[in-house]
Amino acid sequence: MCEAEAVSLQACISVVGALECVVRRCVGPDGGSVLFTKDTGEIVITRHGQRILTMLHLDHPMARMVLECVCAHDRITADGSKSFILLLAALLRGIRDSANRRHNASWSPATNRKLANQLLAFCWKELDDIIAHDVVPYASFLFGFGGYRLEGGVLPALVEGYVAGRVATGQAEILTPLLCEFYKKVSHEQDSTTVEPITFLHSNFPLLYAKVSGLPAGCSQVVKGLVLACDWSVWREAEGPVKALVICESLDKPLVAIGDSMSICFQQDWLLRSESAMKQRLARLLCLQVSVVLSSVKQPECVLEWARLNGVCVLECCDSEQLDLLCEFNAAEMLSMQPMLRVTTLTFYSRLQLGGCRYAHLGVSPNGSVHIHTLVLCAPAPGPLEQSVCVSQGVFTMLQHLCLSVLRMREQSNDTVSLSDSHQYQIERDSDSLTHDQPHMSTTLPDQTQSSSLDQSQGSIKDLWAGILKAGGVLPVGGAFEVLLHHSLLHCGNHGDLESRSLLAKAILSVPRSLHSHRPRYFLQQQAQLMSKLQLLKQGHMLSELRSGSDLRFGLGPAGTGSLSVEPICSKHQLVMSVLQCVNRLLCVGTILHTRTPLYRTLTASTEDSEEEDV
Repeated sequence: MCEAEAVSLQACISVVGALECVVRRCVGPDGGSVLFTKDTGEIVITRHGQRILTMLHLDHPMARMVLECVCAHDRITADGSKSFILLLAALLRGIRDSANRRHNASWSPATNRKLANQLLAFCWKELDDIIAHDVVPYASFLFGFGGYRLEGGVLPALVEGYVAGRVATGQAEILTPLLCEFYKKVSHEQDSTTVEPITFLHSNFPLLYAKVSGLPAGCSQVVKGLVLACDWSVWREAEGPVKALVICESLDKPLVAIGDSMSICFQQDWLLRSESAMKQRLARLLCLQVSVVLSSVKQPECVLEWARLNGVCVLECCDSEQLDLLCEFNAAEMLSMQPMLRVTTLTFYSRLQLGGCRYAHLGVSPNGSVHIHTLVLCAPAPGPLEQSVCVSQGVFTMLQHLCLSVLRMREQSNDTVSLSDSHQYQIERDSDSLTHDQPHMSTTLPDQTQSSSLDQSQGSIKDLWAGILKAGGVLPVGGAFEVLLHHSLLHCGNHGDLESRSLLAKAILSVPRSLHSHRPRYFLQQQAQLMSKLQLLKQGHMLSELRSGSDLRFGLGPAGTGSLSVEPICSKHQLVMSVLQCVNRLLCVGTILHTRTPLYRTLTASTEDSEEEDV
């Protein structure tokens, strides 16, 4: 029998509110951490939103649905899991309050679903236009003449803004420069002229790091080449480029499988032929002048003995995915013999001692704008080490999403619309009194017709990070995006219905309010100051005049001090869209059916019974 449970809006608010209580205490760089105790007795301390939510034991089906939505959003941006819960809870409460005001009833399923559908329609039809015309242009103005100054560049500010909210302060101070160094070495110190290194790091990061537990986090480093978590079975030092054989099967693999019906005499003859075939393979390897054998499986002792006698190094039990990356990166040559063998070239090979373990270190030739390096992450315990790995991978997912969003925006404008045009379009809508002959306001995107390095098909942009900054792709952390979107939603009367805009405008401020819950007056001051500068900009004042009064302190750390941190607008945009879709999913559920046995077993049993009846 199935037990039916009616789902109300209040039930959704209670479920999401419970998740909100968990994540609220660890929001932002000033937030705390959550301590988990596993069934095995292991203790995990973390402040990473996605890890916190996935480690919870969630019994309620609505809570698991919310978790699925959070994980789907995290796979796209790797950012905003805690903000997702805060915004979701605020929107659900706003829908409840709106329904109560309009109908004087505690709960109205039809009205709630209608509001959820209106919000989803607003998400698909109006949200993109509002952010593109009412948020992005002003974002670039904040970094223009008289605005914020990024002392170390856009990349360190992005990485710092991402890392600071997920690990402790000391760990963040180590990871931020380390990840920037990792990216610069992979891109070979070329000042961000292509997105290829970001795409490469995002796709292959699980193969490009090594974990070392038991060492201080300060011992983390970037190592040139590929580091494999295994030691050499046969070792011999050598210098210069060498040929390497990559194999994924044992060299004594039989030519045919031994069947049960094979007689003893046939088996003995087969063993003799197999031994002769293996000797031929090893002799051919010597003719190829192979100095290193990289194997993903354990090789027989006779192969190791042959390697010792002939001065060939052997590395066994390698990660097969790392070997595939090595062969793909170096365009390895495939040999026409069984088992499958590939020959590639290594610039060097050596042993690498990391903590109490010894690793294999392989040098790989560069391929285009990508130079393979390995990120060595150290931590005194497994818990902080896993946090460092998770955060490091998330950084490159975030950067990949940001770069693709900027490229997509440029493609949609047919590579002809400059940023100054979008600025002028926005300001003309607000005021006709602004003059357009100011040289410092013409922040044009790089011209793609001036250099071959600007080929869109190759994903290239001249000075990628400067282009992102000029395009209004980032904003200071701490609530700048939410304040701008809140203002835009309340003052764009020609976009969507008023109720949807009011609901979202009220709910969006819940995120910065939670972030600054311990200093609400500071947030209100910064919000008021940002609004006043926007009004000056709309009235046509020069950008240099925006420095009047105290400077903005969004993204400058506690009490407005420290270095500036920024966050991508595209990640915030995706967050709002994901939350609105989640609201619609939650409010479309009317009944939950609780089954005592898995549903697929019941279906299988009924199918078998029907088949027996047919017989």
